[in-house]
Amino acid sequence: MRGQGICLGFEEPMLIREVILENFMSYEYARVPLKPGVNVVCGPNGSGKSSLLLGICVALGETYTERSKRLSDLIRWGEERARVTLILDNTRRGGRRPLPQFDMDEVTLTRNLRRDGRYWFELNGRSIPKGEVLELLKGLGFDPDNMLIVMHQNMAEVFASVTPQERLRILERAVGYESFRADVLEARRRLRGILAEEENVRDLLERARETLGHWREQYERLMEKRRLRRRLEFLQGELAWSRVIELEEELSRLNDDLERLRGELEEAEGELERWRGIVQEAGEELKRYRSKRLDLYEKRIDCERTIGVCRYALEAAEEELSRIEKLLRASEERRRRFDISVEALRERLSRGPVRLDDYFRIIAELEEAEAEAYESWRRELETRRRKAERQREELKHRLSEAEEALTALLEELEEVEKRLDEASDRYVEGRIRLALLEERRRRLGERIEELEAEAARRRRELRDRREEAEARGPRVETGRTPEEIMAELRKVNGILLGMADVSEEAEEMYKAYSKIYRELEERAALLREKRREVMEEVEERMKKWLEVTQGLLDDVNQRYRELLSRLQATGEVRLINPSDIEAAGIEIYVGFKGATPTRLDPYTHSGGERSTAVMAFLL
Repeated sequence: MRGQGICLGFEEPMLIREVILENFMSYEYARVPLKPGVNVVCGPNGSGKSSLLLGICVALGETYTERSKRLSDLIRWGEERARVTLILDNTRRGGRRPLPQFDMDEVTLTRNLRRDGRYWFELNGRSIPKGEVLELLKGLGFDPDNMLIVMHQNMAEVFASVTPQERLRILERAVGYESFRADVLEARRRLRGILAEEENVRDLLERARETLGHWREQYERLMEKRRLRRRLEFLQGELAWSRVIELEEELSRLNDDLERLRGELEEAEGELERWRGIVQEAGEELKRYRSKRLDLYEKRIDCERTIGVCRYALEAAEEELSRIEKLLRASEERRRRFDISVEALRERLSRGPVRLDDYFRIIAELEEAEAEAYESWRRELETRRRKAERQREELKHRLSEAEEALTALLEELEEVEKRLDEASDRYVEGRIRLALLEERRRRLGERIEELEAEAARRRRELRDRREEAEARGPRVETGRTPEEIMAELRKVNGILLGMADVSEEAEEMYKAYSKIYRELEERAALLREKRREVMEEVEERMKKWLEVTQGLLDDVNQRYRELLSRLQATGEVRLINPSDIEAAGIEIYVGFKGATPTRLDPYTHSGGERSTAVMAFLL
């Protein structure tokens, strides 16, 4: 704090062992040794606390100074030059030195300042450029320009007011994660370059396509012109032999037709003989099946007659049985009524004064006579019923046999009818075929006579045309008529007249532009593949950057909340716009004494709250 002191903290092992200031600001000469851990420099205002910190930063290559715009203004009043020297610790740690290129335990880094504006660095007494110093410090994970590593007076307010995006970049540089962002941005830069080059190649390809299209058209016309010239020469020779070939083909067709017709005539003769045999065989089958059909019809009539008789007799037997059953039931009913009457008579006699023995005897005699008559009648009826039942069973058996015989006859009759129809169809078809074949044989004979006469005439004409064609040159085989060849000759001559403007250079120009176009296509394909690879690389690097950044913020948040909790405050550090590395940033949220955490800004929080939140974040 201003007027109180400054704090220099180093994690073990310590990087800077000693600071030597010569003619630097208020210091004429000073040596300040530093120890491991936290080093606190105290003193009143103007005692040189900030000057010590500024000297360390200048020696480490920092370009920002809060005390002056030019480094020469930091030279002690009345002196021409100043020097700041840092003794760096280079002892072995885990078997390896922090600066392995120097085989010594201490490395001296000096920055010299001159009033005339000349500044230079020395490393172990050897002058080196600033870039080499920055690269050396970068290898040690130190950035003197990063306000999270070296925070001068009033820089807490500056850090609180910077944009979330710049705040995230400062944090990345401070923890050494800026390489992840650099990797993403470098991949994006390469992607933009590839896209720009691809667009340029696409434009070149489009222009080359238009030019190539023009010369392709001219080249194709040139090739067509050459082809038509050759075609014209060929047509002139083809025409001489076209009529000869036409007559040869016509004569060949006539001979082929004659051979074919003679073959058809021979085939018709053979068919005639075959169908005559079929007709004769079908006629014999018709006679045989018709006779068999008559026999089956007679057997069918006999079976149907037997079935009718059996059914009639069966109905009569059923009626007889029904009558017998009725008589039996009636007899039983009369016997029952008789028994009831006798019983009733007995009962009345038992109540009167008449001699009962005489009446009972009469009743017994009547009862005995009636029983004998009933039993005789019942036995007769039972005999008639058994006879009727036997007759019914016999009739059923005969009826079943007759029906089975009729079914078999009907099936056999159906098969005979089918065979008869087939034989009839074959017979009719044979008669029709015989008539048609007779007519065909007659027509074939007439046609053969006509073709033989025509072939003789064509042979005479061919002999004359061949003599005329041989006088014009060697034979040219063709499959077209003379009219077709003449039509093409006129057409080719007309097209050649329209191609008089075609240049012979078209072929050379077309081949040259074809080569250029192919090269551009190959380049475009290569750029598409590179674009795909770089896009995958951008995505992978973006994923890695987001992973390490989120992990860093998780660690920071844990410690940040712990520190705030000691001050009766709550808060968090949030990553915004994580999907866009250019727009990504970090927002610091804080709330004191139970207040809801809000985004850190000068309008919501007091100066002390902002400083507390920033320091908690830095720690």
